[in-house]
Amino acid sequence: MIWGKYRKKLFRYYLPEAFQFHHTQMDGAHAGRFLENLKKEINDLRKR
Repeated sequence: MIWGKYRKKLFRYYLPEAFQFHHTQMDGAHAGRFLENLKKEINDLRKR
C-alpha cells in the first residue's frame, strides 16, 4: 500500500492511495473489506 499526499478541496480532504495484492493472497471481496475498514478507521480518527 502506498499513500499519496493528502489534499483539501473545498470542504473535503482527499488521500490518494495505491493498493496492490496477488490474487492467491486475497480476492476482490477481501480487498474491498480491507479498504472499507481503512476508510472507517481514518474517519474515526478525524472525528476525535
